[in-house]
Amino acid sequence: MRLRYAVSMSTLSERLAAGPDAEAAGLRLERLRDAGLAIPVDGSAVSLLAGILASGSFLPQLLLTDPSRFTRLCSDPWLTREKPRNLFAREVADACSHARSFADLQGALRRCAQYEMLRLGVREMSSETLDVARELSGLADACLEAAVSYCAAELSAGYGEPVCSDSAAGYSVLAMGKLGGDELNFSSDIDVLYIYASDDGHAGSLGLHEYYARLSKAVTRALAESTGDGMVFRVDLRLRPEGQSGAICNSLRAAESYYEAFGRTWERQALLRARHAAGDAWVGEAFLKLVEPFVYPRAVGPQTLNDVRALRRMFVAANSHASWDVKLGTGGIRDVELVAQVLQLLYGGKRPDLRDRTTLPSLGKLALAGLISDHENRTLAEAYKLWRRIEHRIQLEDAQQVHRLPETAEGMATLAGRLGYAGPDEFMAVVEEKRAAVCAIADTLGEPASGPPAMVLRLLAAATAKEIVESDLRAAGFRDIEQSSYRLELARGRMPAEWLEEAIASPDPDHALARFSDLALRASLGLFALLRDDRQLLRILAGLFGTSERLSRHLITHPELWQRLTLGLGEPAPEESAWNAQLAERLRGCDYEAALRELRRFQAEEILRIGLCDVAGDLDHEAVSAQLGRLAEACLRECAVRVARDLVARYGRPSCELSILVLGSCGAREMRYGSDLELVFLYEREGTTRADVEHQEWFGRFAQRLLSALGALLEEGRLYTVDTRLRPSGSQGTLVTSYRAFEEYHREQAAPWERVALLRGRVACVLDGDQLSPNSIFAEPLQRTAYERPVSADLLHDELERMRSLIERERAGKHLHLRFSSGGLTDFDFMAAWAQLRQGAEDPALRTTSPLRAIRRLVERNDMDARLLDHYHFLARACLRLRLLRDHADDRLFGNDEQPLARSLEMERPQLLAQLASRMADVRQELTRQLG
Repeated sequence: MRLRYAVSMSTLSERLAAGPDAEAAGLRLERLRDAGLAIPVDGSAVSLLAGILASGSFLPQLLLTDPSRFTRLCSDPWLTREKPRNLFAREVADACSHARSFADLQGALRRCAQYEMLRLGVREMSSETLDVARELSGLADACLEAAVSYCAAELSAGYGEPVCSDSAAGYSVLAMGKLGGDELNFSSDIDVLYIYASDDGHAGSLGLHEYYARLSKAVTRALAESTGDGMVFRVDLRLRPEGQSGAICNSLRAAESYYEAFGRTWERQALLRARHAAGDAWVGEAFLKLVEPFVYPRAVGPQTLNDVRALRRMFVAANSHASWDVKLGTGGIRDVELVAQVLQLLYGGKRPDLRDRTTLPSLGKLALAGLISDHENRTLAEAYKLWRRIEHRIQLEDAQQVHRLPETAEGMATLAGRLGYAGPDEFMAVVEEKRAAVCAIADTLGEPASGPPAMVLRLLAAATAKEIVESDLRAAGFRDIEQSSYRLELARGRMPAEWLEEAIASPDPDHALARFSDLALRASLGLFALLRDDRQLLRILAGLFGTSERLSRHLITHPELWQRLTLGLGEPAPEESAWNAQLAERLRGCDYEAALRELRRFQAEEILRIGLCDVAGDLDHEAVSAQLGRLAEACLRECAVRVARDLVARYGRPSCELSILVLGSCGAREMRYGSDLELVFLYEREGTTRADVEHQEWFGRFAQRLLSALGALLEEGRLYTVDTRLRPSGSQGTLVTSYRAFEEYHREQAAPWERVALLRGRVACVLDGDQLSPNSIFAEPLQRTAYERPVSADLLHDELERMRSLIERERAGKHLHLRFSSGGLTDFDFMAAWAQLRQGAEDPALRTTSPLRAIRRLVERNDMDARLLDHYHFLARACLRLRLLRDHADDRLFGNDEQPLARSLEMERPQLLAQLASRMADVRQELTRQLG
């Protein structure tokens, strides 16, 4: 026995020494001997073991796990010929028939798979690679079938058999990708779809979707969960409708709806290989029949070819690695498959004879039809066989899912030896020759004439690896890579490529993607059909979603605005009388509540129109503020009339007018997105209505109801938040004040800052009973109160400095505030106020509620350098754009807003920050100079 053992070891050692990777093979032998493997003495068994040891680490590891497998392997009748698919199914079913638990099922599947991987690894070294790929696919089918059978029985035992109301119950596992084409490799994932017959029915207490979802999860776990025995196959569900964010399984009807609404060229391409693999064959066949018109339309437009060309460009761009990728690199496996699939997509609708799931038979049929030449067929087929053989040998090294040639000289020499070449030079010469020949044929498909960049296509492809997605997101300017990757996963099934391309070009790609994922979860199929058909609308929205958080949410929460968008952006500057007539027509015949709702809808549409024109560059900041102010005042007037009408009917008509002052941003004609309305209510005189209600009480009731009408949060939203703290005595004072009391207060009690605030006050609404009046008799007294009382320059100087310091300290905060920080827009307000209160009595041009007009007047008088006007315009535009970017009224510039704001203003971030620093320093210096 000892002699025979020594002889066999010597013989085996000689074989290993003469083969590739001799040192590693010797170490593997020692490990097997230590594990108790009986070393063979017979020539064929020695050859068998030598081949296993020289193949890499994967097959020896399978023997280490169970050395008895070698004895079974030596006598296996299917070692030299292809095992029939039905025999796989029977053997795996028999092995699983004794399972009494899910863990038993998993163990049985893994033992079957490991032995078959060992047998097929040996066959790979002496047989046709594609025969082995077909057997691997048969093994996967058998494992899926056994898992479906066991898991369905367990689930039905617990809940009851599934029962459909409109058809027979049924469930199919559809094979996709390499599994669908019977071309599986040793490290392949298996791409599958889970499809069931109908949602109309139940399985005991479960709905059918829930039942089949549980079944699908169990089948996936049975094969893909890593246990002490490893796994059978990784299960990849990314080709299902909606990708990873979609339901794990779909009914026939749901699948049909998805492909009709969202199906893309790459999904047609994926479905070329689809076939029933396990479960109820009739469901699988029904699915294939259902998607046939999508996969093989009778008429194919040029866009299909363009899409597939772009997909090829996508893979080429993703594989610029130093070593060649046999699967995705140019001239590799994907290029050969692409030639076959493109021609099937283009001609398979009218030529059913061209349809085939497997690559080489597809090429043969295309050659027979004259769509490729015999020479091209032979070239592609020979290269494809070699590429698949290389792929298998690379994966037998250590069972990793790799397709790239080794990067080291030693690794290349080992691979060349395993494939039977004299050395790496000879091997690479053959590879380069065949690769160039495949490239020459694949290049005839041409380059896409137009369409999204390769990066966009990679991001939208369900099969793109996570690390590539994250790298591309980073390169595209996304900042929160983890969140954006998650949102992309949620939404990519419904996201058109053009949308993502526009979103990447927008100021804030992260927000664009976030809002689209919100939309994807809420919008109807009809809306997505609209986006698919109206590319201009799609591009507008993509840019908008990446430019304005405020308007994006506006659209998502006001779905009725979508119809308005299909008509275009709207007129940037509608003529005022026509605009007022349009509003009046919309409110005609509305009762009180209906009018409030219609006003909110009108406001939403107008803010959207203004914002879209702003983003498109059709309105400057002055026009935006003017239109936002006009809208606010129109809403104020319409609400006031309706509130007054109701009060007149109940409490009689007052015998004097009411003036509503607007102050703050609206009074200054600097209304911004999200601005409050700062209001003061003033009535002409004391008195009573015909119903003997005091004016003070009547106008107090009016003010309270108007505040409610403006600020109530209805289903359509809120019109405006109203601030009344600028009234005499602030929050402690009465809500309404007579003209006389107002003048007396400002003459005798008002603090200096209240005088400054009053400079922005103007009458926006005058009511005579329940009718609007064009003029207020208080307009002239208001001007007098603001401008004609003398003011001490020293007192004003000290008060402005105190107020500015207080605002900067308490309201600017730690972040740069475009209004309140040093050099912000508030500095302009104070420069304007300083000039107006000191010189407004003599210079009528300074008597304006607009700080910008006052600053212009100072420039005209040569009291200020004209470049300060440019600073004002820059800061005002930045403020408006910042508010568009975010969904709240705030002019602070946070760190994560810097890049989006810069891109929105067509600048780079460092340029924006430098501009802000320089301009705001100039403004503060000018304020200091003006105040003296």
